[in-house]
Amino acid sequence: MKTAQQAAQNWVNSAGTAATNWQAGIQNYSGDWAGTTVNSYQNWVSGLANAQAQGLWQSGIMAAGTAGWKSATQAKAANYSTGFTAGAQEQQQAITKIMNALQGIVPALPPRGTYSQNKARATALMDSLHALKGTLGAAG
Repeated sequence: MKTAQQAAQNWVNSAGTAATNWQAGIQNYSGDWAGTTVNSYQNWVSGLANAQAQGLWQSGIMAAGTAGWKSATQAKAANYSTGFTAGAQEQQQAITKIMNALQGIVPALPPRGTYSQNKARATALMDSLHALKGTLGAAG
């Protein structure tokens, strides 16, 4: 029989296989993930409402506490960098659209100057960007 330490080490060592299997499971899924997820919205809302009404949501948070939240979150710090790397291509696509939009917007802004002029300039920038809402993302 394995020791707890051996079992724990085997679990860590299986990360590569687990990641491969996880990706294969996603790739081989043939259902309608988006439709199923959207159609499950009410179940999610009901489940959350029930957990809150029964105090389960609150007790789970209190059981972890601030120290537990900090510890668990900081233990996942590497995931933060991984996410940056994974999202780099989409970030570049989005920032390219934003910078291109700004090249057309900024020259047309009102001049800088007094507080009122600067406020008008900031509002004009905000309005111009808002008019492009939904078109500046990586997929937009």
